[in-house]
Amino acid sequence: MGTIEAKANPVKREKVAILEEKIDRAQAIIFADYRGLTVSQINDLRRKFFETGNSEFVVAKNTLMRIALKNKGIELEEVAGLKGPTGIGFGYDDPVAPAKTIADYSKINNKLVLKSGLVDGQFYGLEKVTALADVPPVEQLYASIVGSIASPLGNFVGVLNETVRSFVGVIDAIIQQKQAAGAE
Repeated sequence: MGTIEAKANPVKREKVAILEEKIDRAQAIIFADYRGLTVSQINDLRRKFFETGNSEFVVAKNTLMRIALKNKGIELEEVAGLKGPTGIGFGYDDPVAPAKTIADYSKINNKLVLKSGLVDGQFYGLEKVTALADVPPVEQLYASIVGSIASPLGNFVGVLNETVRSFVGVIDAIIQQKQAAGAE
């Protein structure tokens, strides 16, 4: 499949190449309507993305993003999120981070609205993206799994300790009984 290039403008070609590189690296690409946000609010949102780790928020022309997606073999319809002012959240190592960051920021500023997204190449409509934003962060999921595994092990160790303590107590009682019987 041949790549589609932005009209002969080298600046646009470079922007498409940058978007393609981001698409290659991203586990999740989340689209949001940022209409009404000021430049400082967009910069604040970018800071929040930076704080979450390996993710970023970019504003790009829909046409250039469509070209970059198409060059990567992803075809999206207008209705899929690339219509109107669209900001793009890229999550490079955590597919939940961009959706969660946008959803959290939209609670502070309701002008930012989730649209749709792509997670591991699969299209997610608004409903799925919203559900994705509600998933706990990966670290929290890991901690939960480790806690689930550790809890029964801790209980098992406690039971073993009690069994050993009981056994030692019985042995100690037998020894004392034998010593008492031997002293008589």
